[in-house]
Amino acid sequence: MKRNDKSESIEVRPEDRKTEIISASLDWFIAIAIGILAGVMLVIFVVQKDNVYGDSMVPTLKSGYVVMTEKISTYIDSYHRGDIVILNGSGMDGYNHEEYLIKRIVGLPGETLRIADGRVYIREAGAADFYVLDEPYLEQGVETYVMSYGLDKGYDEVTLGDNEYFCMGDNRPVSNDSRNLGPFTADRIKGIAFLVIYPFNSFGSI
Repeated sequence: MKRNDKSESIEVRPEDRKTEIISASLDWFIAIAIGILAGVMLVIFVVQKDNVYGDSMVPTLKSGYVVMTEKISTYIDSYHRGDIVILNGSGMDGYNHEEYLIKRIVGLPGETLRIADGRVYIREAGAADFYVLDEPYLEQGVETYVMSYGLDKGYDEVTLGDNEYFCMGDNRPVSNDSRNLGPFTADRIKGIAFLVIYPFNSFGSI
């Protein structure tokens, strides 16, 4: 039986090669565009980077720190005592800066918060008695007081509305917070800080 060793050659026309290049380039363009769009959507709706200015959150956060903030909780108003939040103080009496604040949620909606004797007292919604709030994030010996401006406005004892949060900095002697500005409504909360990304030697969850 005679074997035919001839093989057929496949010719690629220049037009076909050009089409392949255009198709591959288009695939790459679409992939890059989707990646960029996903990144933009992530920044707008999910997480953001925030810089810490000032010493109001010492020792937890120091000036110059950079934190990552999640925004998902803001869509469902899901906040807890102890959360470190980014706040918009624009228009609040006693705050005349454009920068957002970073503070800790201390009092929750429906609670009554009292500041006396250097401590914070909480009476939860429906409860009869106050208890002293344990605040392990404060430096040893730090006490909490309300200055005269806040006392005049009654911020030493506040019953929070259904949409209100009492927020304070961990560095109580220097922090401008709910003791002067009053409670923050939920719409002023722009995110919850969850991770320190700079300086690198302080990298970690908050």
